[in-house]
Amino acid sequence: MRIDFLELCGFRGFRDKVRVEFGSGFTIITGRNGVGKSTLCDAVEFAITGSIEKYTVEKSAKESLSDYLWWRGEGKPAAHYVTVSFLSDDDKPFTITRSRESGADRSVEEIHAALCAGAAPDDALRQLTRTSIIRDEWIAALSLDLTETERFDLVRSALGAVEDTESAAKAKEVVAAADKAHARNEEIYEAARSRLSNRIAQQSEAQAALSRSGDLAAALQTVSAAISNVSSDVTSQLESGRTALADRRTRLAHMSEALQLARELEIEQKTFNSQEAVDERRAALTGRDSAQKAKDDADAAVTEAERRLTQEEDADAVAASLTLLVEHGERLGLHEDHCPLCAAHRTSEEFSAGLEAARRRIATLSSGVQAARDALAAAREAARQPSLDLDAAEEMVRSHTEAEQRLRAQEEAHVEFFDLNDLDHQFINDVDGLEREIGRERDLLIDLERALHVLDASQSVSRISSIESDIAGLRSEIDSLADAVSQSQSAATAAREIERSVKRVSAEIIDERLAQISPLLNELYQRLRPHADWRTIDYSIRGDVRRFLSLKVGDGLNPQFVFSSGQRRAAGLAFLLSVHLSRGWTPLRSLLLDDPVQHIDDFRALQLVEVLAALRVDERQIICAVEDPALADLLCRRLHSTPSQSGRRIDIDLGPKGSNVLVNETEIAPMPVGVLRRDGGLQVVGN
Repeated sequence: MRIDFLELCGFRGFRDKVRVEFGSGFTIITGRNGVGKSTLCDAVEFAITGSIEKYTVEKSAKESLSDYLWWRGEGKPAAHYVTVSFLSDDDKPFTITRSRESGADRSVEEIHAALCAGAAPDDALRQLTRTSIIRDEWIAALSLDLTETERFDLVRSALGAVEDTESAAKAKEVVAAADKAHARNEEIYEAARSRLSNRIAQQSEAQAALSRSGDLAAALQTVSAAISNVSSDVTSQLESGRTALADRRTRLAHMSEALQLARELEIEQKTFNSQEAVDERRAALTGRDSAQKAKDDADAAVTEAERRLTQEEDADAVAASLTLLVEHGERLGLHEDHCPLCAAHRTSEEFSAGLEAARRRIATLSSGVQAARDALAAAREAARQPSLDLDAAEEMVRSHTEAEQRLRAQEEAHVEFFDLNDLDHQFINDVDGLEREIGRERDLLIDLERALHVLDASQSVSRISSIESDIAGLRSEIDSLADAVSQSQSAATAAREIERSVKRVSAEIIDERLAQISPLLNELYQRLRPHADWRTIDYSIRGDVRRFLSLKVGDGLNPQFVFSSGQRRAAGLAFLLSVHLSRGWTPLRSLLLDDPVQHIDDFRALQLVEVLAALRVDERQIICAVEDPALADLLCRRLHSTPSQSGRRIDIDLGPKGSNVLVNETEIAPMPVGVLRRDGGLQVVGN
């Protein structure tokens, strides 16, 4: 099986729809940094697994990887999806489409069935992409930089499940079942121990009650006195006595509360009825009456002043009218010795004297208005203070009235409390009598409680016998359960030993398979030549259940610490290529390399080209992304192309609107048959 084509739209740096047709033999993708070469590898991984593993940080600054999976630049894509198509050896296609809106159109089971076969490892799709896509940033991280345990797990996953996987699963099931049975036995054992502890505590309580037992006859008499119409049966008397004890305790609490309320009411009544309080109320009433009389007198004075002012104002109006008449008569004078006003016969002397008398009378009438106004103002000013005094006196009387109302309300509440709790009304106003009654009730409760203890102790003998019988049975049961716990623990230990044995067998099988990988790893290592002196790389496995895979060069040296960055990457390439070639659980024969020559020199880059050419001869599909156009040309020349497994070269760049685009696609034609034959005038150098 190989990758047929990849189509993506709105995915990362590709805004517009792009379809990449991969050569069935090889495809070389070239372009400068940032034009989307790695995105093509990301798209293949995303279509298969739904994620991109190279990003180790899932969230940062309140953003996540999912926020950057799809196009974020200018313009709006027509859609957001990734489609990858695989073609089997009999040309049957299998296509996976994963979109932003609806996710994958294939289930995980369908993808697994198409891309995995035989004894696949756990999390097979993730292992498939890890071993099919060799990324620049993962070359060292997934090889030399792994811990020895992680390196072993990677190789074991690449090899696939071992033959005795079913035995390992069954052994795990046996361990789980044994642990479950042991846990259940321990739970039953602890429950029995808890019951035994409870019964022992009950035995101690019964023995303590028996030690407090007294005169049974006196106790029965006390209970009978406290309870009416009770059965002669001790058990019935004990139950009725306990009920009566609880009721009397409640009644005693109500009586104590009533006593507290009565004490508070008594204090308020004494304060209200004291001679001083009575004198204050009487003085307030007397003061109010005096203030009322003073205010009434002041109001009467104001009324009289207002009446006099009215009279004076009326007289003043008459004087004004008389003035007009006098002035009119004086202007007219006597007419034939008669007064022009009254037509009486008057002499000139009498007429003048009458006018003078009228003027004096007018002056008398008009002179009292101002005096009346002054008197009214003085009366009103004098009435102000009596009004204030009356308000103060009435406020004092009102405060005393409210105090009396509060006292009456408190007395009514006291009576209601007696009614609500069914207390004897004879103690409503008898505080001392209520206190004595409380003392008698308390003594009765003490006697009743002691009598109930005696009755309870009288039954302790039979209870102790029953409890002792239960304790003996529980001890026997606990001994049996202890044996069962010991047996289940032994069974769990044996199950774990079986599981460890199965794991050891599995480890031995893996060791045998790793022994087959070792020559392949060394061959790839020698071809890539990471080091001039150390021509081979060895591995060693240690550990029984937990396994460790170590890589050594030279005299047992760790290449992780003695190799340079470029040498580590070259050794890492050899390791990852050997892991890729060792997979036997997938039909996919496609190898994707994302800029594998970063940080390695030209010599080792040429050696990698030769290794990839050898893999092409083995009919593997090679998809390699590089930045250097010259290296791309070399790969196109050296990788094997045939009419049935052709090669392609794809150039990627940024489009005019910032989106990644394919700028050139070139078919790499197969080399003509016979072009290097000797009789054609050409020969291989060195032959």
